[in-house]
This record gives sequence, C-alpha cells and structure tokens, in this order.
Amino acid sequence: MSDTLTVVLPTLNEGGNIGPLLAGLRESLAGARPQFLVVDGGSSDRTRAEAEAAGATVRENLQGYAASLLQGLREAGTGWVLVLDADGSHRPEDARLLWEARTDADLVVGSRFAKGGGSAGSAYRRFLSRLLAGLFATFARLPARDVSSGFRLYRQAMFAEAAPPVRFFEVQPALLAHAKVKGARVKEVGIFYAQRGAGRSKNRIWTYGWAFLRCLWRLRRQMRGASTGGASRL
Repeated sequence: MSDTLTVVLPTLNEGGNIGPLLAGLRESLAGARPQFLVVDGGSSDRTRAEAEAAGATVRENLQGYAASLLQGLREAGTGWVLVLDADGSHRPEDARLLWEARTDADLVVGSRFAKGGGSAGSAYRRFLSRLLAGLFATFARLPARDVSSGFRLYRQAMFAEAAPPVRFFEVQPALLAHAKVKGARVKEVGIFYAQRGAGRSKNRIWTYGWAFLRCLWRLRRQMRGASTGGASRL
C-alpha cells in the first residue's frame, strides 16, 4: 500500500477541464496506476458527469475548498495522495515530477519558486504569491517557499487527520504547519503554473488575501506554542 496513489481533485464548475485533465493524469501517472477522487462543491455544469465518464469516483462537499481537500485526504485509501487544481493551471506532466520525488519525503510541494518552476499568471498575481511566501517565511517559518501552491503529494498517513480551522485556500500554509509540527520531510519540486482552461476563475483576491493573513497570524502563534511545548491543533 505504501506506493499506491489517489489523485484528489476539488472541483466547482470545471466542465471542459476535468475530462482532459483526468486523461492527461492517467497517461502521466500510468506507472503508478492511480485512483481518482473528485470532491465536488456543487457544480451546476457537466463537471460530475465528465469526471464519472473519465473513471473518477465523485463525492459532494458543499463546505468550501478546504473541506473538500481535507475530505479527499481522509477518504483516500492509498499510501500517497496527489492534490492539484482541476482548472488546467496544473499540468498533468508535472504530476510525474512530484511522484518521482517521493523518496525520503512525506510531502512534495509543486513549487513555482523552486528550480525549473514558473508561472504564466499576471505580474500582479506573481507579486502577491511572492509576498505571501515572504510573509510566511518571515513570521511562520514554514518548510516550503511556495506556501500557497495547491499542487502537492502527501503521505496519507501523516495528513489524514489534519483538521485546521480554515475554509479557503489558506488550507495550504495550514497543512505546511501541520507538516512542520509532525516533523514531516518536505521537498519542493519546480512546476509551471499555467493559465486556466475553460470557465472563470473562482479566485477572489481580497477575500482570500484576508483569509491568508488571518491564517498567518494564527500559525505564528501556534508555531510559537509548539516550539515552547504548548498545545497546537493543526
């Protein structure tokens, strides 16, 4: 079981993207023979039908992105769990890079900032990503630079019970904090963040920006508590 793999894809209205992505992942990860779990946030388009037609198991979770991701980590019955965005911004060919880097690791982060990494996003979004990385590196000292990357390979046993009190994409640094508290071995692998495929972005910069800042404040206090022997729930 240690080298078995489930690919978890949180989705919301990704019809036109999810089918080609699943096909590309199946080809890129052919040697791993992955299972596919789509956790859908209540899509009103053909996302569910497209995912099932491509051979994925589909679950529904209406509690937001973080809850969908954490449900996928809990329900995966494999040694490893690969999580990535379903909008086409994470390339299937990069999934193999994370899978091949799992030796001596408990968490592999697909990073825009590691060697070979990059992004097709706007200059403004690239600036915000680097600003977040700098803030978390300075105040929380998390074990990866690209704290907001959602392209990750998790050792399931180490993360299945993670339950950070988050709702949006700030689940990413919260899970890095969980990794740090658990003493996880973390690697970063360079990946390219592409433009999304069909549909509209769900990213709400101000809403999610405030959520990240609140998360940073909480994690800073939790990391201090963990370093002095205090209780920490991550």
